[in-house]
Amino acid sequence: MTSSTDISVRILYEWNETASQTASFRPAASAVALIDWTILPPPVDESVPQPVISAVAETAVALGAVAFRLFFKENLPNNLTIFPAPRAWVGLRAVDRMRRTWPVDIATAMTPEATAEMFSQDWHLQGQTGLVLRGYSLSDESMNRLRRARDWRDQAFPADAKLLIAPAVDGEGVLLAAGHQCELEEAVEGVVSRLVNAGVNVTVDGAA
Repeated sequence: MTSSTDISVRILYEWNETASQTASFRPAASAVALIDWTILPPPVDESVPQPVISAVAETAVALGAVAFRLFFKENLPNNLTIFPAPRAWVGLRAVDRMRRTWPVDIATAMTPEATAEMFSQDWHLQGQTGLVLRGYSLSDESMNRLRRARDWRDQAFPADAKLLIAPAVDGEGVLLAAGHQCELEEAVEGVVSRLVNAGVNVTVDGAA
């Protein structure tokens, strides 16, 4: 595991969205920030560094319950509640997969350990999206969007969520999106505080 002293983290409010492939994860008119990092020497495994996973997961559950996409059910942590995707007839499932809008299972978590599973579920393939909830459950509309949506640009930010969490290209970045700037800043401040407490060097680039 990479130690905290090997990592430098940046919080960006402006970045190249084409290169990072984050534009499709941004709901319309949302406030956004990107967490990225540098590790020296570069690791063979380019997964999200554990200090970043911990900081994001701890911040998320401090804000509310977390719902995310569940692609695999093997070796899951405790304290996950699973909402299976509705079963469609075979032809429709095939069409959904070709359109990359397949309905997937949804897991909800209220502990950092359970929330961290989000980063093991198709994160590096950019299939994952998580929502930090205002309450303890999602509306049917938001649940359906989380199951299916691969492009959020033309959709309003879910009213029953505080924060959207999604991967940058190859999973090498964490996008934070919120419907309100103040809620984005609350999340960013939580992540930065936890990273600093873990001994990680953090810089904030650009104005919110």
